[in-house]
Amino acid sequence: MQVRFNAIELVQLDAPQLSPSIAEYLQQVDRIVGVIANPELTDKLGEDLFRLRMQPIGFLDLYKFQPIVTLKIWCDRQNILHIESVDCHLKGLELFMESFELNVTGILASQIDLEGNPQLSGKADLQVGLKLPPPLWLTPKSLLQSTGDRLLSEVLQRIKQQLLKQLIQDYVEWTAIAP
Repeated sequence: MQVRFNAIELVQLDAPQLSPSIAEYLQQVDRIVGVIANPELTDKLGEDLFRLRMQPIGFLDLYKFQPIVTLKIWCDRQNILHIESVDCHLKGLELFMESFELNVTGILASQIDLEGNPQLSGKADLQVGLKLPPPLWLTPKSLLQSTGDRLLSEVLQRIKQQLLKQLIQDYVEWTAIAP
């Protein structure tokens, strides 16, 4: 039985008016990765490639696994930060990998509100598809769907909370040392 789970999360933050601007800060990809992910669980693989080991996750009290995701993260010429998944591994659920599919996309952009104040707004979309093992075929599909969607939503909410708590603080610290 094939299933798909989805979650979308939006974020909007007011930013202080400092120099360099919040738009220029979005070019500091390494710093932003350090804000949204635990640096001890993150490896830089290339100029715009990062491997993130997430905290272990439980599913229906039957399975415990650790997602390890490779993400391409870059800032374009319009100072829009982009995130795209490149690869994923489920440590602890290797049997699922043959049919497992993960797609992550996200953006974070600076904008000016109606009063001329800087803001950041973003959107993240997380989708997972996989073939369920026979023991889960007896579980009601609605329970599987709601549990899977909730799990993905919790992952995105944790990242959003990190952004809300630390991104502006890191931006202010960066402006103090930026040329």
